[in-house]
Order: sequence, then structure tokens, then C-alpha cells
Amino acid sequence: MPGGSSVSTKKAIFIDGNSLINRAFFAIRHLTTSSGQPTNALYGFLQMLDKLIRDEQPNYLAVAFDKSKATFRHEQFKDYKAHRAGMPDQLAAQLPVAKELLRAYRIPIYEIEGYEADDVLGTMASRAAASGLEVRIVTGDRDAFQLIDDRVKILITVKGISEIELFDAEALKAKYGLTPAQMVDLKGLMGDTSDNIPGVPGVGEKTALKLLHQFGSLEEVLAHANEAGGPKLCENLATYADQARLSRQLATIDRAVPIDIDLEECRMEEPDHPRLLELLRELEFRGLIKRFGLEEKVWDEKTVARAAEALTFRLTVVDAPRALRELEATCRQAGGFAYQLVEADSGDLFQATDPRYQLYIGLEDGQAFRIPDAAWQGEERTILAGLLEEPAVDKASLSSKPDRLSLRRQGLGLEGVTFDATLAAYLLDPTRSSYRVEDLAREHLGLELPPLAGDDPERLATGVVTLARLRRPMLAALQNQGLERLYREIELPLAAVLADMEWHGIHVNVQRLEEMGERLGERIEELTAEIYHLAGQEFNINSTKQLGEILFEKLGLPVQKRTKSGYSTDAEVLEALAPGYEIAARLLEYRQVTKLKSTYIDGLRPLVNPDTGRVHTTFQQTVTATGRLSSTEPNLQNIPIREELGRRLRYVFGPGRGYDCIVGADYSQIELRILAHLSGDRYMVDSFQKGQDIHQRTASEVFGVPMDQVTSDQRAKAKAVNFGIVYGISDYGLARQLGITRSEAALYIANYFTRYQGVKAYMDGIIAQARRDGYVTTMFSRRRQLPDINSRNFNLRSFAERTAINTPIQGSAADIIKLAMVGLHRRLTEEGFRSRMLLQVHDELIFEAVQEELADLKRVVREEMEGAATLQVPLVVDIKVGPNWYEVIKE
Repeated sequence: MPGGSSVSTKKAIFIDGNSLINRAFFAIRHLTTSSGQPTNALYGFLQMLDKLIRDEQPNYLAVAFDKSKATFRHEQFKDYKAHRAGMPDQLAAQLPVAKELLRAYRIPIYEIEGYEADDVLGTMASRAAASGLEVRIVTGDRDAFQLIDDRVKILITVKGISEIELFDAEALKAKYGLTPAQMVDLKGLMGDTSDNIPGVPGVGEKTALKLLHQFGSLEEVLAHANEAGGPKLCENLATYADQARLSRQLATIDRAVPIDIDLEECRMEEPDHPRLLELLRELEFRGLIKRFGLEEKVWDEKTVARAAEALTFRLTVVDAPRALRELEATCRQAGGFAYQLVEADSGDLFQATDPRYQLYIGLEDGQAFRIPDAAWQGEERTILAGLLEEPAVDKASLSSKPDRLSLRRQGLGLEGVTFDATLAAYLLDPTRSSYRVEDLAREHLGLELPPLAGDDPERLATGVVTLARLRRPMLAALQNQGLERLYREIELPLAAVLADMEWHGIHVNVQRLEEMGERLGERIEELTAEIYHLAGQEFNINSTKQLGEILFEKLGLPVQKRTKSGYSTDAEVLEALAPGYEIAARLLEYRQVTKLKSTYIDGLRPLVNPDTGRVHTTFQQTVTATGRLSSTEPNLQNIPIREELGRRLRYVFGPGRGYDCIVGADYSQIELRILAHLSGDRYMVDSFQKGQDIHQRTASEVFGVPMDQVTSDQRAKAKAVNFGIVYGISDYGLARQLGITRSEAALYIANYFTRYQGVKAYMDGIIAQARRDGYVTTMFSRRRQLPDINSRNFNLRSFAERTAINTPIQGSAADIIKLAMVGLHRRLTEEGFRSRMLLQVHDELIFEAVQEELADLKRVVREEMEGAATLQVPLVVDIKVGPNWYEVIKE
């Protein structure tokens, strides 16, 4: 053990493992691997550990855990911790993995039968301090304050997994007015409900602090019990004196635990990077792998060389017409090739705004070719164009949609893509967020590769040859899981459709946008003045703390709910208060208007291309687990639709130069039609087949009145029930939505299922199937894994059940509109239309059209959308024409 003089400036960190992993478990929810293994506690624990190491830079580090439930304190008091609930199953499952991670970090773990982690920490701290180390104990348990001395300080976790507060003797005195030694006396008086330490009845923290400030110690308090205060307090102190002493004893940390602790074993050293990388991959913590730089640390030059040797590729630079023709012949003879576009750093090639590219080509037999950016012109360009645009030559791409756009900027096309690794990986696992070649190689080829990002030719060649070799196993995996049709008929051709839509963009009337921004700015000023008037003072409206004080302290509005930091002022709270309090209604409008202005006015303006007046959103094809598309930069799918103010924003989107109008085509109640098809419910099917108003029919069935006597209120309630059923709504959720009692909502749902027994049978059946298989599928075999469907946790299981009900419906709707988009794009191209498809927003497609094609366009749109799938009920499309997007929004 080192002497004090040699380590006097060094620091030791000792961590309460149970405390930190428990905090992480409750701070981060609903995080699992794709197979359903819970990982939330592990993810938070690793983040806390990494932050501690970076911030504190300790020389020594160790973690203590509780070894067993029974300790020496149970012998002293059998009811010690008797009321504490057992560890949740999902947390218990993560504890062994946490210890494996610590071993990979080469951080020693200390635990011993009959003692708690606190006792181990106290013993470790005492020995380390005696050796001259500066000690920090990291815990969420304030019992550790008793361990503070000149060399021992406590780092207390105070909020989530990110905030930690340092306590030394001075900070403890400032907060409690006590010394470390008095902290056990405090527990002796007030007890601890979490540990079932009894203390003295009627004495809480405030009274206990007052007594200790007055008398100094527990024994002195007991000795002067008759001077403590009121008669009841004096009586309790005298009656429960022995219980107070026992409570102090129970709260006292044992600093002499019989455990072998070697401080030299606690010296910080480099983690076992390969083992840590292996564990983080198993846990699917891709973000942490990147943040920790693990792959770069694991792959030294020798391992990179071995990986390259295993691939046995041969890299050839191709930069002359003759060599390019030979390459073209080689690719055709091979039946196809993989390619990767790599943006070059130097200069511009075709236009001032366009980057230059190198092209890497890889063959399955290990041949790799690099075509530098200088070869993309003249005769070479013609040869390249012939190779890339030849549909008969199969091509493998990592992600074909952005490649199409990059090539199009160079005046080149891309045809014949039969393998898109990103789309294939997404269908095989729609929850994944990374589509790197090295990850796919590990999963499908059993091949470990170095990180392939960057501009190193050897690594890029490795990647493109690997991509060529991924084609067979990944396509086979799609076929084995019944996903081949979904891949070939929907997702793969859709990538080309989306590339065209992104290229075209949609025209924005900038003058109208700026005018709307000015009006919103004026309205924000008006609302601000009204809110100040109603509050009786000026304040920061965007400050939750200040707003909470105004609403609930100054104005005395009824508190709806609280958060850890104070009053909640979220939308749910304001909506509950708005009917009775004008200020709440004004605040809701203020938030709506400010969000609309900042996100969709101020945010949209910089994205408008100054030359074309158009914005070019990016459609995300591999983000949602249901298969729905999303859009970014700008997000045109989340423009508010329910409020008129949000709807009017669509005024700014209209036809561009050379076009006359906007056409909107919207599937009518597609999710309810799919529910009718999947459930086969005879009443629902009958209603759609007869072309009836489904909400009016449902109101008639549920409320027991003839259809012609259904009131508008009854129809509105039936509509809420209809769409709520699709999303597995509860009586509580329906009650809140309709503003009725929970019992009324429960009655509506019960009446619905009594009448629509086919729907009830479908819901019960799909949940049972999900419990058996662990997943559900859409009509087109898109798969959604449900790892929590058999969870013991009610909330997790309930969410999984709602997902099981909704995914086949919402996912099938997404698949159907994608099929329609593919068909429409083909028809519009083959039949020579100038009119073109611009946007997809949920169940709606937006086109810009020329007047002379309008009748034919509407016919083709209806044929392709209504014919995209065959159901037991008809698919119906509503088509509207107008001068801008607002005019074609379905009512």
C-alpha cells in the first residue's frame, strides 16, 4: 500500500453502484435492444460513469454493491427496510451486465455478505484517506454525509443522471447547520421511512434539526427531553429514547467491514477495449461506441491489415478512357457491381455549387476500383454515364436515394439498383438507427472490419467490396422473413420516387410568407400585452418557473400537477385551466403562435432556394417503425392542421413557374377501412360497402338511434371512438378527449364492442398473436418487434398491446400509399405528364399540375390510389384542386 507522502495529491472515487444504477433506471425509460433486453439502467449508468471519469480524472476508482438483502442491521432490528419494495425485474436483469461492463473497464467491484454498499464505501474511504488520498464518494444516499472529513467529500446525485452536487463539511454546515458526526443523530431523531428506521414518532426533519441546533447531539436532546418543546414532543422523546438510539445505530455506517481491499487494484487503467466494444454492441449502444471512440481504439494497424487481407481485395485506380472501358466490360461480365460515391475535397467540377466526387466500384470476387474526380469529364464521363444508367447491370448501393440526387447534380442518372443495403437492413430491423457497412458485415458476414469512414482509399475499397458481398446474404434474409415483396415492390422503387420529389421541391410564395410572419409577430405582441395585463405584471412568459409562480402563487389558480422542479405549466395543464381562466387560454394561443412563427415562418424562409423559390424537403424512408415516411429540413408533415392558424400556413405553398394549380388527393378514412378489412366485422364492412358515413353509422349502432336521427354531437363522439379504437384508446383517454366522465367513456367503448364484435375479436386475436410470436405484421408483411408484449410492467405491456393493435393498421396504410406513389410515378413518367407529384403527408399526396392535363391527372391518381390494394371494402380517394395547398386540404 503506498505511503501518504507519495499519493497526497491523488484522488480516489468510490461509487455506490446500487444507487447509481437505480437512479439511471428511473431516469431513462423504455430503452431495450431489438430483442427486448432492457438497457435503460445500463445506458444511464455508463453515461454517469463516463462523465465522472472525465470530470474528476481520478487516480483510483472502485464500485461497491449490496451483496445480499439480509445484513447485520436486520439482526439489530428485524423490520429494517421491511417496507421497501423489491427491485423491479427489469432492473435486476441489468445488474449482472453492469458488473460485466465494470470488469471491461477494469474497475474493481467490492461487495460482502451481511453488509450494505454504504458500509463497504465507508471502509474503503477510511482506508484510502488514511493512505493520503483525496476521496470522493458518489451516491444518491445522504446517509453518506456522516463520512465527510478533511479528506473525504461526497458527490450526491441530485437530478436525473447529469447533475451532481459536492458536499464537504462547509457545504453540509451551510445546508443543515450540522457537522458530519451529527448526521446520524439527525436520523436517530427523525428516522428514515425509506429504510423503515423508526426514529421518534412526531419528529420530522424540521423538528430534529431544531433540536440538534439547540442541544448539539442526540444524547443531549434525550437528556433534556423535558425542555424540548410541547408536552407531546417531550413525552415522545422520553418514551422512545431507546428507539432513537437504535435508529442512530441503524443509520451509522460501519467503517471497519472485514473485506480485503487493495488500493493498488483500484488504480485507474485503460479499459479492455475489445471486451467493452463487444458488450456495447450486444447492448446496441451505437452512440456510446462512437462517443467513446472504441472502434478506433480497438483497430490498430495490424488488425486493419488482417481485415483487409481477409477480404483479399485488389485496388486499381481507373483514370483513362481505355481503363474505364475495360472496367465497364468487367462489371457487365460480373453481372453487376457495388459502388460508393465519395465527395472529393478539391474544387468544383460542373457548377460552382456542386461538389466533386470519386467513385469506388467493388466486385464480389474482391476487385476494387477507384475512379478519381478528374476522370469525370469528356469521354470518361460518357463511359461512366453508360455504366451507371444501364438498367440491365445490377448495382449494389449503401443508400441509393441520396446517390441519385448527387449524381443528378452532376447531370448523371442511376438505374439498375437491385440492392440497397440501408433499405434491406431497415426492413430486417426497423428500430435500428445505424446502417454502416462494418455493422452489416458483422451481422451478415461474420466479418470484423475497422471503421470505414473517412477518405483513406484502402478502407473505402474495403467498404465497397464488403458491400458487394453483403448482397446475397441480406437478400436471402429478406426472403426468409417474407419481406422480399415489400422490398422489391415498395421500398426499393420508392427510393427513386422520393429522389424525384426531393429534386422538384415545392414552390413557396415568399412575399405571402413574410406577410404572414409580420401578422404573427403583431399577434404575439398583442397576446404578450394581454397576458401581462391579466397577470398584473410583466414577466418572462417562456420561463416555466416564473409562469408557475404567476399562475399558482400570485393568481391562485388551482394546481393541476407538479414536477421535480416546481409547478407544471405544460399544454395539458393550460388546456384544463383554459375554460375557466382567460390567462390560460391566452397562454395556449401565445405558445401556438410563437411556435408557428419560429418553426414554420422564421425556420422556412432560409430554406427557400433563391433561384427557384422552392423548398426541397428530405423524405426519411428508414426512420419510423411503422413504415410511415417522415420529412426534414423542412418538416412539411408536421404543419399544424387542427387549428385554423396552422392550416392557413399552407397558403404559401403553390404551383411553381409553368404550372397552374395544386392537386390534393387524400385517402378517405383509410385506417378505418383497413380495420374493417382486417377484422372482417360485418357491420363495419357493410357500412363501407354501402358508402355510408361510418361515424354516423357508428353513432347509430352505439347510441341505438336511427341513422337519420343521429345528432352532430353523437357523430362527433362516435368519430372519437372510431379513431380511438384504432390506437387502443382507454376509457381515461376517451374521457379526457371528449370532456366526459370516465364511466361514460367506458360505456361508449363497451357499447362499441358489443355491436362491433368482429373488431373486438381482431384486437384480442392480434394481441394474443403478438404474445406468441413477439411481433406483428402489416398486410404486406412489414414486421414490428414488440419486446415488451409479455412484460410484467403494466405500462410497458399496455403500450406494446396498443402498438400491436395499431401497427398492422397504420403500417398497412403506409404501405398502401407507398404502393400508390410507385404506381403513380411510373404512370406519370410513362404517359408523358408534365404534372408531377411533390409531397406525401400521411394519407395525402400533393401534385402541381398544368390545366390541360387536369382531367387525365385526376383519373390516373384515382386509378392508382384506389387500386393500390384489394380490400373487403373499397378504397376511396378525395381529390381537390386549388391555387395553393390550403385550398385542397380535406375538411
